[in-house]
Amino acid sequence: MNINNTKTTMKTIYCSWNTLSALVALVVLASGLAEVATTKKFEPRQLREDFQIARQSLEEGQPGLYRHTKKAELDRIFDEAEKSLDHPMDAYEFYRLMAPTIAAIKCGHTGVSTPPELRAEIESLPWLPFGVKVLDSKAYIFRDYAKGGVLAGKEIQSINGVTSARIISTMVAASMKDGDVQTSRQRDISGDFSANLLLLLGLRAPFEVVLRGPESSTSEKVQFAGLKHDEQIQISKRLYPHDEGSKHFADLKFFDDGQIAHLTYSSFGTTVEEGHAFMQRSFEAIHAKGSRALILDVRGNGGGEDELGKFLFSYLVDAPFIYYEDLIATKLRFSFAKYTDPHRDLNIPEGVAELRSDGRVHLIKYDNLGLQQSSKPTFAGPVYVLIDGGCLSTTAEFLTEVHFRHRGTFIGEESAGCYYGPTSGDVVKIALPNTKMGIFIPVVSYYMAVGGLHDHDPARGIIPDYPVKRTITDLLAGTDRELETALQLARKSR
Repeated sequence: MNINNTKTTMKTIYCSWNTLSALVALVVLASGLAEVATTKKFEPRQLREDFQIARQSLEEGQPGLYRHTKKAELDRIFDEAEKSLDHPMDAYEFYRLMAPTIAAIKCGHTGVSTPPELRAEIESLPWLPFGVKVLDSKAYIFRDYAKGGVLAGKEIQSINGVTSARIISTMVAASMKDGDVQTSRQRDISGDFSANLLLLLGLRAPFEVVLRGPESSTSEKVQFAGLKHDEQIQISKRLYPHDEGSKHFADLKFFDDGQIAHLTYSSFGTTVEEGHAFMQRSFEAIHAKGSRALILDVRGNGGGEDELGKFLFSYLVDAPFIYYEDLIATKLRFSFAKYTDPHRDLNIPEGVAELRSDGRVHLIKYDNLGLQQSSKPTFAGPVYVLIDGGCLSTTAEFLTEVHFRHRGTFIGEESAGCYYGPTSGDVVKIALPNTKMGIFIPVVSYYMAVGGLHDHDPARGIIPDYPVKRTITDLLAGTDRELETALQLARKSR
């Protein structure tokens, strides 16, 4: 929700390291910053000033601040962190304090970003030459950029003398994701594993890595010089071009002469018009084929335009429905606008929201509020939904409504977002004046229409009806057990 626009807009989430890495590398090299030093120390006074600005801005503008961590506990965490700012720190040290502190809020749209100089230095350093998958709290080599793939599948037991258990726990503690969902955190640290070795743990090249094979009880110690990140990107494009994924936001296929439709929706980040047009064409094709079952794959869908999540749901029900129960902000105007760059107007326009007797600001004008209509042609058959720890934000909202209204059977692993809704909307980035660290503050808490209180844990996502455990062997072989399970169930349902 854009607080300066009453139309639905994308739920913005701060970019991960991998999302911007290629662009940042080019910018760094072009600007001559690749060898910039980050050894500058900030005085305790500067650190405390930045910390207090971050805390006060979150307390002012983040309406879900205590949604998953009680106020007393979060206050304790912030108080302890501030007490430790009693000596000079460089940018690395301050980030290592801030990241787990902000992560304790347990909100996937609230975060902290590194200062430009620190990011530049990280991009200039040699990285661990692997793509890593963290599965069941163990780290495995998924892509081997050092030896052409011969190490793929091996478990990483330690790096430079630090155990994988400690590495993973440090990264998980700094992973800024919703609630208590661990699948999203393991997915997150898998993507940023090499960067976080440098950033969070200070483990630099050369790398001494202890490895163990999948069928072996013995370990081997291997030395690696490391690779620059841009070199890894080029190797990945050459050896594993399919890792870049489809460039299409959605796709429709059919199995068994059209009896089973397979609709993949990998992103709600397209325009509302384009997304809705695709849905209309797809459900018309499903209707024309006479499909009896629908497999809906939203794995890895990190969200986007929330109106598209509602539209997709509207094709699965044949009666009007309520999608959002409430949207809440803390106030009508925010003082931390002075820390945005460029300075933004953070006032909620008149007529969009109202301050009520509970002391909170409730939105009254928003596309997905109020009674929503079903869409035609409605699909009334069984729906099998493939989910994983990448189902965030808008996708998580959609999954909640499917679950609450019993319109799907869920297959895979626990979804990422929390059941009752995210805190997101317009995500504001402020820059701390001394360290230049960025803080991301979402200003709207969304509450899904799920009939009031019931027994679903508010800090968890959708628990699959048919759990599918991912293994490194399956990932390397490209085996899709979630889709296989869905096809078996769909064929039985006919």
